[in-house]
Amino acid sequence: MNVYDQIRQLLDAQGVVYALHRHEPVRTVAEVEEKLPLLLDRMLKTIAFRLRDGRYVLAGLRGHDRLSYPLLARALAVNRRDVTSLSPEAVAAELGFEVGGVGPFALREDVLVLFDGRLTNMGTVYCGSGLSTATLAVDFADLQRVTAGQVVELAA
Repeated sequence: MNVYDQIRQLLDAQGVVYALHRHEPVRTVAEVEEKLPLLLDRMLKTIAFRLRDGRYVLAGLRGHDRLSYPLLARALAVNRRDVTSLSPEAVAAELGFEVGGVGPFALREDVLVLFDGRLTNMGTVYCGSGLSTATLAVDFADLQRVTAGQVVELAA
């Protein structure tokens, strides 16, 4: 079963109400801004990392916010040098997300989910579904609940 199907199955099993928006492929925030500007104000981007101990981290932030590596390391209680960002190819190969479709879903036990605190009052957010051609619209509170994501300070 691919990541997209696993995410939908998880949301359905947890009774989460969501909408799926199909669109042309997007890979970056800049492409979302150009091709899907209506989604941008509520976009939740997810950045993938690998920790030195082999675990993965999916960090969710608002679309235009920049991640602070020191804050990420502090939230994980690790040294900054223990955190490596994953290339798009590694995200696809190791976690199964299409480039442009990464969402904050820990579908394996070795994946942690963190959310920046600036997301908590956004209501509905648009996030990756596993595919670069489909975006999920979901209430942030439901997303946090179903992902067991920890809210911390991540944005620079």
